[in-house]
Amino acid sequence: MARGLAVGFDGQRLRMARSAVQGDGLSVAALAARIGASKEEILLYEAGTRRPEAPRIKQLADVLGVDAISLADPDTMEQWTLADLRRLNGYRLRDLSESLALSVRAYGRAEREGVFPPQRFALLADLADKLGVTAIEIERIIARSAKVQVRIRVAVPTLRALIRSYTRAGRLDAPPPDDSGIKTLASLYGRPAATVAVVIGQEITNLRAVLRRQASLQVVADFSATADEQAEAIKGIHAQKSRIQQIISTLPQRLDSFFRCALPAEHWRALSHLSSVADSLGVPLSAAQLMTTDTTLSTMPSNLVDTFPDGTAGGTEQYAISEDGIKHHAQFRAWYDALYPRTRSHLQLRGVPANGHLPLPELQRRFTDIDTVLLSFDGLLCRLFVTNRQTVTHELAHAAHNLRLPLDAQPSPDPVGMLRSFVRHGTPSKLRRLDHLLTSFEVEAARQAQPLPGVTQFLRIVSEREWNAAVVTDHAADAVETFLAYLNHTIAPHRFGVFGRPADPRRMKPNPHLVALATTTLRADRTRTVLLGESVADFLAARAAGVEFIGVASSPHQLRLLRQAGVTGTVSSIQSLTRALSSL
Repeated sequence: MARGLAVGFDGQRLRMARSAVQGDGLSVAALAARIGASKEEILLYEAGTRRPEAPRIKQLADVLGVDAISLADPDTMEQWTLADLRRLNGYRLRDLSESLALSVRAYGRAEREGVFPPQRFALLADLADKLGVTAIEIERIIARSAKVQVRIRVAVPTLRALIRSYTRAGRLDAPPPDDSGIKTLASLYGRPAATVAVVIGQEITNLRAVLRRQASLQVVADFSATADEQAEAIKGIHAQKSRIQQIISTLPQRLDSFFRCALPAEHWRALSHLSSVADSLGVPLSAAQLMTTDTTLSTMPSNLVDTFPDGTAGGTEQYAISEDGIKHHAQFRAWYDALYPRTRSHLQLRGVPANGHLPLPELQRRFTDIDTVLLSFDGLLCRLFVTNRQTVTHELAHAAHNLRLPLDAQPSPDPVGMLRSFVRHGTPSKLRRLDHLLTSFEVEAARQAQPLPGVTQFLRIVSEREWNAAVVTDHAADAVETFLAYLNHTIAPHRFGVFGRPADPRRMKPNPHLVALATTTLRADRTRTVLLGESVADFLAARAAGVEFIGVASSPHQLRLLRQAGVTGTVSSIQSLTRALSSL
């Protein structure tokens, strides 16, 4: 095949595209005239006896009004190289290099060898965007290329020698950057020896743990008193051996993939934060809520993060981790943790014991200079839907279905969470109808809701002090006022401002709108304001608004979610807050 011709070009697809041109189609002669070719050339392309060069494919696609890649036969994709995919998209080497802002030499090496410049960690995603396929498909094409396969074959004996040496009995050190094996791998993968040493050291640590487990099972197999225990131990030994083999056999390819797309520290930190709140909240977040910058998130590989417009006047973009991002985080987390120990979001969790709530002196100190106390509602002051939560979510789902709004595969069991999930799909009028339905359920539930243990005493203490006080919630304001009115014999409800679900549901927490509205209305100094809440959404709203946050975590699960989101200041109950305020 002549150099520069595209393997996979489909003449039949060209003919179909020509026939589908608006009107009566485009004749062979007319197509030839428009691209400056002969009629015979077009006929040869369509017959499959000649393949066009990349610039010609682009000309054909432009005239026919289709994407260049649509003229390729997808059934031949398993045979494509990255160069074939580039040509099928109508790019010459220098065209795509310029489009990606890479030198021809740097892009050429990426295409032939699968070695990307370290600073171009988003190149895989950029290539996918340019070439009309997914990042996973780009990775598959690169992984089967001849030079990548050669690199992996060369890396295998070096890796096995390193693993054999550093997992010997009694050896606990990690390979240093100047180890000859590390230097060989660094040269193969085009990465600094120090980086390679850290990653390989992490894998060796992992293997040592598996080997220790295997040794323990061997003791049971050799010396257990019962045949059943011995048989179970032998089964476990075989499982551990298989695991060790799997780790070692896949390591060269995993290294190859990782070094093509390894994120810098600040991007990994942002992805970790997105991952940590994905399960607990499941909504897009702003850069401020993620404690990063829009620049960091906008330069993240596009396949790892989904971007959404905020949708409000003057709103900023919001971000959520994608399916590829979840996989990337899970697959490479251990290596990132080893490379960036100071930026690991979960390192904060390990630094705080599971029961490590704020001690009384520290809790009192945090209230010393406070003049405004904001409170969340459901879960902190009461349990709004104790007996009918499932009924309410079912009614909301039914109403959403009638309004032709898509329901998540795993809808939120929380009514407010369900309403939040419809925000990206619903028109204002549809969202208002759902809001009114939910409000009716909330007000009815508030008439029967009982204060949680210690809440009445806590509210009495807050109302007696010279503090601004308000409830800030994604539930309807009418429901909160109904609940507070029930307590009018013990507290002064008028002492508490109520800032309920905004008319635009997009401004619900974790959007800082409600917190900002409360502090502005109360003329409060945000540096002297604290929000007490029980959810990750409360925390993110407080952080984005610039006010202090104290989490009330009454269960280990709740505490884990708050810790994962980055909350370090927590208490176990409202009673803890009451004790702190009583003794101030």
